Amino acid sequence: MYSKLERKCWFIAPVTALAAILSNFLVGAAGLLQPYNSAQWLLYVLAFVGIQRALSFALWLLVLCVRPASVMPERG
Repeated sequence: MYSKLERKCWFIAPVTALAAILSNFLVGAAGLLQPYNSAQWLLYVLAFVGIQRALSFALWLLVLCVRPASVMPERG
């Protein structure tokens, strides 16, 4: 499911960190400063996963535009 690029530590670490920060801002803006029950945790996790996948896709496109050889699979 994940691309070869998404398995690289230098790619996924900043994406995950940024997704966590943005999820905290989003959940805080919704009024859930501290998740106390399972429904609030579920909202946080869903926000985190959605933001993480969107950022991963956006950065994958950026890397594809800057350096296509690192993203495209080798043809054998």
